[in-house]
Amino acid sequence: MTTFRAAVLQMRSGREPADNAAALDALVAEAVAGGAHYVQSPEMTGMLQRDRAALMDRLRTEDDDLLVATASGLARRYGIHLHLGSIAVALEDGRVANRALLFAPDGQRVARYDKIHMFDVDLDNGESWRESRTYRP
Repeated sequence: MTTFRAAVLQMRSGREPADNAAALDALVAEAVAGGAHYVQSPEMTGMLQRDRAALMDRLRTEDDDLLVATASGLARRYGIHLHLGSIAVALEDGRVANRALLFAPDGQRVARYDKIHMFDVDLDNGESWRESRTYRP
């Protein structure tokens, strides 16, 4: 019987993609050392930024995104499947996609999915989230 080990990463993405890429690198290395063949990162692995202007300033297309390059390299380096739970990706219409990507052991992107159900909520404590203002479903 073949054993398959998956790892689900717990990380606290912040506002700096380079810091998040470094955290992803370290966590994937730890998961692989523990025997993982498939690694799953959380939603918004690349950057968590509520300020739209700051988000747009740091945003890149999928092909130019630091986390895409990092994830591709990690999948290739370790020969694993790596699923980026999601990253924010700049779109041609000026909006943003909340995009999940799957990388094969050769580092190639083999699947992608754009989130279609936006998180729009008003909480009892007065906090409000409106993903649909920035993200395209």
